[in-house]
Amino acid sequence: MKRRLTIISFGLLILTIMVLIIATFIEKVEGAAFAHQYIYGSWYFVGLWLLLAISALALLLRYHRKGCHMGALLLHIAFGVILLGSGLTYFFSQRGDLYLYKGEATNSFTTKEGKSVELPFTVNLESFEILYYAGTQSPMDFVSSLRFDDGGAERVSMNHIGHHRQYRFYQSGYDDDQKGVRLSVAYDPWGIAFTYCGYGLLLVAMILVLVDPKGEFRRTLRQLSQARKVVPMLLLPLLLLCTSQSAYASSGRALPGVMPPTQAEQFGQLYVYHNGRICPMQSFARDFVTKLYGKPSYKGLTAEQVLTGWLLYPSDWIEVPMIRVKGAPMRSLLGIEKRYVSWQDFFDEAGEMKLSGALQALNTGHLPEGEARDLLALYEKYNIVGSLLSGQGIKMFPIPEGGSIQWMAQADRLPTDLPEDEWLFIRRSTDYLTELTRTHHYDELSVTLEKIRRYQQKKAGELLPPEGRFQSERLYNQLSHTLPLAITLILLGVFYYILILSNRLREQNAPKLIKRIGLGLMGIAALYLITCSTLRGVSAGHIPLSNGFETMQFLALTILLIAFFLSWHSDLFLSFGMLSSGLALMVSVMGESNPQMTPLMPVLSSPLLSIHVIVMMLSYTLFCFLFFNGITGLVLLRKGKPTEQLTQISRLLLYPALFLLTAGIFIGAVWANISWGRYWGWDPKETWALITMLVYALPLHQGALKAFRKEKFLHTYLIAAFMTILMTYFGVNFILGGLHGYA
Repeated sequence: MKRRLTIISFGLLILTIMVLIIATFIEKVEGAAFAHQYIYGSWYFVGLWLLLAISALALLLRYHRKGCHMGALLLHIAFGVILLGSGLTYFFSQRGDLYLYKGEATNSFTTKEGKSVELPFTVNLESFEILYYAGTQSPMDFVSSLRFDDGGAERVSMNHIGHHRQYRFYQSGYDDDQKGVRLSVAYDPWGIAFTYCGYGLLLVAMILVLVDPKGEFRRTLRQLSQARKVVPMLLLPLLLLCTSQSAYASSGRALPGVMPPTQAEQFGQLYVYHNGRICPMQSFARDFVTKLYGKPSYKGLTAEQVLTGWLLYPSDWIEVPMIRVKGAPMRSLLGIEKRYVSWQDFFDEAGEMKLSGALQALNTGHLPEGEARDLLALYEKYNIVGSLLSGQGIKMFPIPEGGSIQWMAQADRLPTDLPEDEWLFIRRSTDYLTELTRTHHYDELSVTLEKIRRYQQKKAGELLPPEGRFQSERLYNQLSHTLPLAITLILLGVFYYILILSNRLREQNAPKLIKRIGLGLMGIAALYLITCSTLRGVSAGHIPLSNGFETMQFLALTILLIAFFLSWHSDLFLSFGMLSSGLALMVSVMGESNPQMTPLMPVLSSPLLSIHVIVMMLSYTLFCFLFFNGITGLVLLRKGKPTEQLTQISRLLLYPALFLLTAGIFIGAVWANISWGRYWGWDPKETWALITMLVYALPLHQGALKAFRKEKFLHTYLIAAFMTILMTYFGVNFILGGLHGYA
């Protein structure tokens, strides 16, 4: 009977995983609405989860009579409660959209199916306002003030839910005139309570599993030699702070004119409105050069020098081939075979823009997806240069207007009531800088640049970023060189892996001096990443975990820190840490060659975001180690060498890795419930995170699944399972898309 229950229960689990995988690809082809109607919202999908829960409970009770531990029992009960909560939400909740216009009362909302549902009260919109980041036009929050006819009022904003009589209201959208708003409405009196109760039980259960002296985790821990060293490694908090720099070789080839280095650096200390925030001109220059050239400097010239070259010597720089072109079709359109083109190469002999035909094909939908992407990237570079040459690219003049500050460029339409001397100062600024630079009056040039900075400080005043934040960003720009560090770590990781593996095959340990050098290099790299992350966070004004570049940087740092301490137990983690961290940094470089800082989107302004990302990155780190550990285990087994220690390490790390992943998923669910009014929406990234959790949960059931007791099978499985991690983080972003496409 027990064997039959085991086959049914785990068979249903594997079937569920397969259905979830297929569903994400069907959603990609047919759309989210189709997937939700015919899969996620279907009776057979609900029935599948119900059967899985019943069979798992029956199997669990069967094992409990034979001595199943309390932590494991509570863990499965917690998942049952979560499923019960989701069932109650599915059957008894209501969701829809509510439109409110100032001065008009409303007592109904519209469901996703288009049905009108009556509210047991009437709601009015008293006011709506957009809060902006100081001195910018970037929204910080959207706030609606509601009044109910049966008494009470609520203030609804991003990450702040409005509650009234078991109905919850979420900010969704607003009209251009800011007199009407759209709110999401959710009515779920039972589901959320049970689901959150399940989350709490799950946390308690995971702690019990880790601390239970008779449990599998503690038993494996005791079997490892020097086990006392491992416990603090798995629980170590993250630390903080050093430096590294790389330079680009200069070229002896003559280049067009630029500002001298000293004055160019001074130009970089001006303020500019860029990417929805006020930042150093240095940041604008780096983004400008990186966007065009792919690197933050050009032929030994700093980004500030290149920018001033385009600004002061445009007729010379339009002939410089520094605009990178991606894709052979784009180079063919421009009639150029090389990777870099000049601004002049965009035009034919008659002065017509060569991309016009391709842009027309793009607008009519007759351009293949890959070519369309490359064309848009190239056209963006064209527009960036065009904006700069027209005098509208650098918004560095703050002008008070209508009770706020408007940042304007030299050629923008200035207010008619602007004093004449100020009007001339703005209109002639670039011309005067050009004259002083070309006539080599560098002292007067420095004085003029200082006058511009004082003008900015006088007009913008307290709306400018604090000096500490401003200088932190400048220092970050100077220190942040990810690619050289990534290449160095990968090469070191390969070297150490070959060295350590060859010693293992000879059943020897790596020389202590070599190991200490590796630990020192790993520590320096970690301190460098801590410094850069800290400076980036201070500069941006929020924890740097809001986009793909920042999360991959944090993942690289997490890997180094954990590997540093695990290396004291097993020298293999030296190579694992260097390789994994280097690859994570390389992905951050490839994924975002121009890692811009931007104001945080209102929906991301939540502490739960940082906690969610940190916990997920910690779990990914441990899964990465399990992947490399599995590869090493298979190599050693193939050579007939023992792998008992590696197997024990895999079993040990699997618990915190899976529990961190599980905690990260449900922290994200709570965040989603606060921000969007639903804790689970079957978005592709949510679904694949669930798939990953279920896949990695299987090896923990070695009591029922005997195959996982075999070392070779366990190592092979953990290598294959890592593909779900890659799919969750990268595959969803680049293949499936969805709401989490930015993550």
